[in-house]
Formats: sequence, structure tokens, C-alpha cells
Amino acid sequence: MIAESGVVVPARFSGAPDTAHGGYTCGVLASSVGPVDGTPVVSLLLPVPLEQPLHLEISPDQAVLVFGEQVVATMVASPDPVPVLPPVGVLEAERAAESFAGFDAHPSPTCFACGHDRLDGLMLAPGLVGENEVACTWTPVETSPEVLWAALDCPASWATDEPMTLTRMAADLVSPPVPGERHVVVARQVRRVGPVAATVTSIYGPGDVLVATATAQWTVPEL
Repeated sequence: MIAESGVVVPARFSGAPDTAHGGYTCGVLASSVGPVDGTPVVSLLLPVPLEQPLHLEISPDQAVLVFGEQVVATMVASPDPVPVLPPVGVLEAERAAESFAGFDAHPSPTCFACGHDRLDGLMLAPGLVGENEVACTWTPVETSPEVLWAALDCPASWATDEPMTLTRMAADLVSPPVPGERHVVVARQVRRVGPVAATVTSIYGPGDVLVATATAQWTVPEL
């Protein structure tokens, strides 16, 4: 059985200018299906517009997001578990955030998750803690699944060798974040083959309790 609904991504949840945030969009699809038998894996096929009517088709363990006549994203369930990075200490993450490269040069300074030209986003500032590994602190206010997917997305983009586009993401939301408490987000590039990179991101709450973990695939944009 297929259920259908309309979806609009509000302008607040932007990634690149005039485009829906990739991680947030992945969270929208995963949340639309609800609990699945396995890990939700979302593929982003085309940029998702903001403030435009989108068509969402939902069936067990699957979802398809359509804009006009084009499929822009899909979600399926995978039996593969999501790996987890070891935690980074709060003080180390805070020091790393001070050297966030996006303070000086950011390709999307109004990004919902890691842009710092706005005060209504997550304002993540992932800085290097090792080779192709970044970390930062995050004090959640909003704790929806879509926001968690967004928080898992952007730090990974700063761990890659160069600016890339998110094309696929899988996430396991393990335990709810604690509003008002400092969390640590750590991300690492684990593989690079030609124009494609693979990353892992993990979020830890107080006491190094695992909140969520995700893998992502990134591709160098075509010129």
C-alpha cells in the first residue's frame, strides 16, 4: 500500500543558498516512513527546493520525494548497521571549534547546520582534531529527528578533502539528545576514491552516551 502526502521544506532549513539542507531532507524522508526494519538510507538525486510543494510517496520501508515530474530523493531500508566513531572529549571539541575553517571562508554561510550568518540555526563549528577528522560541541534546543540528521550531516562535509555534495546518507538515531546540555559531534572521512568520499559522524551526549551515528557519501560537484 502506498500513502501520498504533500511536503514543503521551509526556507529556514537551507543548505546551499535556495536549496534544502541535505541532512534535514534525509531526515524528512526517514521520519515520513517511521521505524523501519533496518537502517534508513536516503539518496539525494537532485537539489531539493525550498518553499515549493513536493510530493511524497510512502510505502513500508520506502519513500520517494518528487518535485514536479522529477524524483529528487529516495529512501530504502538496509540491513547494514551504521558504524560508530569513538567519542572526543568536550574540552578537545571546544578547542577544535575555535579553529573552524568556516569562520574565515564558508561556501554557504547561511546553512542551517553550520552557517554562522544566522542565529536560528545549529551554528556548528567543526574543527580539526586529526587528519580528516573534526569535532565540535552542540547544545541542542530542537531535538526532532530531522534536526538530528542535519547535525550529523555538516560536520562530515568539513572532514572531507575538499568541498563536496552530499549524495547518500544513512543514520541510526540511538537515544534522544538532552536539550540544554553540551553534546559532542565527531566526524571523519574514512575513504576517498576518485571524486567520491565516505564519512562517519557520531553524536555523543553527557556521559559519552551515543545519541546518533551516520554514514554519508560525498561527490565532487561537476563543473
